[in-house]
Amino acid sequence: MSNSPGSKNLLTLVIAMFAVSFLLALSAEQANAIPAFARKYKTSCSTCHYAFPRLNGFGKAFNNNGFRYPEGQDPEMTKDTPVSLGSEAYKRVWPDAIWPTDMAGVPPVSFRALGRFHYQEIDGMTTFEVPHELELLFGGTFDDKLSYVGEIELEHEAEVGYDFAIQYDFSPAAHLKIGSVGPEWTPEHHRLTKEHYNVDNLRNQSGTWRGRSGAGAGMALWGALNGSGGKGGLTYNVGIGNGQNDEENFDLNKDKDVYARATYKFGGLGEAGGTEGQASTSSAFYEDNSIRFGGFAYRGVATDGSGHDDEFNVFGGDVDLWYNRFSVTAGGMAMSSEYGSNVTTKVASKTGVSLVEEWVPNTRDSFAAFATGRCVLYPWLIGYARYEYTDIDTDSDADPQTTLIPAVIVMVRANVKCSAEYKIPLDDASQDQGKGTLQVDFAF
Repeated sequence: MSNSPGSKNLLTLVIAMFAVSFLLALSAEQANAIPAFARKYKTSCSTCHYAFPRLNGFGKAFNNNGFRYPEGQDPEMTKDTPVSLGSEAYKRVWPDAIWPTDMAGVPPVSFRALGRFHYQEIDGMTTFEVPHELELLFGGTFDDKLSYVGEIELEHEAEVGYDFAIQYDFSPAAHLKIGSVGPEWTPEHHRLTKEHYNVDNLRNQSGTWRGRSGAGAGMALWGALNGSGGKGGLTYNVGIGNGQNDEENFDLNKDKDVYARATYKFGGLGEAGGTEGQASTSSAFYEDNSIRFGGFAYRGVATDGSGHDDEFNVFGGDVDLWYNRFSVTAGGMAMSSEYGSNVTTKVASKTGVSLVEEWVPNTRDSFAAFATGRCVLYPWLIGYARYEYTDIDTDSDADPQTTLIPAVIVMVRANVKCSAEYKIPLDDASQDQGKGTLQVDFAF
């Protein structure tokens, strides 16, 4: 083994990863303060999560029912007694009374805290990033038709982000959502790693938009229906939003972004539920034997600082396969971006030669794809690996970026997660940009 400084730092990182994981496993107490929906239903996080924030089959059905237990579930599952805001008799005399509703009996608020330890291969630097991020999460329901969800995110000292949406739940098949909207590119938009997916990070030609930005503030119609025999089924999501925004403006141009996404699942729990839920004490919450196919499209316009528009179109598809303890997700996305650049040319005149700067339009095509594999070694221990392929400009002679990200996820408790991952660049241009990360994630 090499005795170089880089090797010693890498060994230090590995030892630190296992030490922190071991100490957490020994010292973490059983959580008494757990996220809002777990408190409302008095159940474990693993009822809805494979490993938070990734949802299992029942968690998806819960989401598709507007954050309610699917039809056919025991009504006693809702163990938080809501506060009534008006008598049911008010419905009979409306509009001469305010329509009655209810609100949560306990504050519908949760918190999430993430801390990280990094090792950068290029310079051998190690960095503590604790805390990396603090999140205030809130969500709940008003009576049987209205629901809401939101997040306030504090990152470092100067970055504050927020999302919020309220929706009217006609049925699992139809929800009208107003607020922060987006297509959610893949079945695993709730990732288990620190590294974002390349399809979420792929930017348009001007660099003013990426998939993680979603459609911004807007409205969407979405829903889910069970398939044959109550298994699997269809989900859809169509929406319109402002698209590009900044700290001061909700929209930076007059155009609106539009998107559509649909999936169909064969086998497994029904997309709208209606079957017995998965609980960590009675069944394998990480199993949902099924295969889901999905596709999406996005049309947007973003504006750069000089007033030039970048019109872009995105198309993609994905597949999500679950079999016992194994699951595989793979997807691809193509982006066509119509933008350009300033080109300086020489122009001859009677007074001599002058330089003229002219805007020249250009279309750039990009492509990104990934494949992710996961294996539940124990209910609290998950092996993980992801391969990514990114070609920023398919007409360029430059080699595409390729990356391998192996990881281990340890569920110290249902609401405490520790993960170790290493980003391994495979293309020649990025060989020295490897990065290791140990992340601790608390939700309470």
